Amino acid sequence: MNPALKSILLYIHPLPESILEEIDLYFQEQTFPKNHLLLKEGRPCQYLWFMEKGAARYFHTTEEGKEANVWFSFDQDILASAPSFVNQSPTQEGIQLLEDSTLFAIGFHDFHRLLQKHHAFALWYIKLIEKFYITQIEDRIGDLQFLSAKQRYEKLLLLFPDISNRVSLGHIASYLNITQETLSRIRAGKM
Repeated sequence: MNPALKSILLYIHPLPESILEEIDLYFQEQTFPKNHLLLKEGRPCQYLWFMEKGAARYFHTTEEGKEANVWFSFDQDILASAPSFVNQSPTQEGIQLLEDSTLFAIGFHDFHRLLQKHHAFALWYIKLIEKFYITQIEDRIGDLQFLSAKQRYEKLLLLFPDISNRVSLGHIASYLNITQETLSRIRAGKM
């Protein structure tokens, strides 16, 4: 098994070696260039991706055609449009790679085959949902409701210390739900 894939899997929850060996059969290593659209809005998310290295943004496009960033993923992270993957319904968000990236992908049907076959993998999935979706969503909602723009930026830097080296300021401002000018003032210490 690829050590990076194994590391990502075991970070979420321990799995027996025999199950890890079987899981390895279902994952495909993929490499994509910067700016590749991993998932297009309006299409079902048919894969769960584990990012060995790279950066990605999740975004929505408004009716006016403006893109709004809702999340970022980096090295050793999980990528998917969770509601779309679970329901196999059209996604309301796109996922674009911001760097050349190496990923491991597992298809929806293979993923569910493993869930049905292995109780330990089903427990792993519950931990995945808890760590990567429930917590992130609750934090994001609370941040937008209760934190100032400056506080949101400071928290983003705590989560992703090198984000400004990997993501454009325009994408960061969009994620923070502020203008790029406001972000510049925050970064300059004027707010």
